[in-house]
Amino acid sequence: MSKIFYLLKIFLDWIILSFSISIAYYFLPFIYIIGDSVWDRLKVAFLAGILLGLTNFLIKPIVKVISLPINILTMGLFNIIINAGMLWIVDCFISELKVSGFWGYILVSLVISITSIVLSKIIFYEKKKK
Repeated sequence: MSKIFYLLKIFLDWIILSFSISIAYYFLPFIYIIGDSVWDRLKVAFLAGILLGLTNFLIKPIVKVISLPINILTMGLFNIIINAGMLWIVDCFISELKVSGFWGYILVSLVISITSIVLSKIIFYEKKKK
């Protein structure tokens, strides 16, 4: 039962990331998803979601350990730069996804992070036992 739940959680995290990228594309002028139709742009968002999930899983922990001193000095605010870097890696690999400028990466990563956190809290909400 736990393997099925774990696979479902991975799938839902991928959907949440893809939806968060789509929300950022819809609301921010810094991110461009190139496609002729809505379906093409949705496919790019799903591909970006899986690639962002993989970079967050494989590369982000290493970068967080290496940048631990500066992260302590900035009281955790350097995590925003790390998230923007993960988005930059995804942008380098997907030619249909474009983010413009340093501040574009920062704002898009903030919108993706906030949307993902809110949706994850809503979907994976567990009632506390008394």
